Amino acid sequence: MLLNEYIAEKLEKIRKSKKIKVYALCKDACISYETYRSIRQVKNKDIFFRNLLLIIRALGIKPSEFFDDKFISDEIDIDFK
Repeated sequence: MLLNEYIAEKLEKIRKSKKIKVYALCKDACISYETYRSIRQVKNKDIFFRNLLLIIRALGIKPSEFFDDKFISDEIDIDFK
């Protein structure tokens, strides 16, 4: 699995488990709907770390909860193309 796919899936899993609407998340994170949509639909290979931290904060979790052992797993690949 590619890193951006993993991040998108994890963000959506957390968002849905907390029953947060996409527009509410975007508003709370101070990011545009288009920015979140591009992350969610894995349109970008690169995700700005700032945006990721804003989303994590808006989800009400700590970065340490989001960045678990899976990030250093051999199962996560980075697309260099």
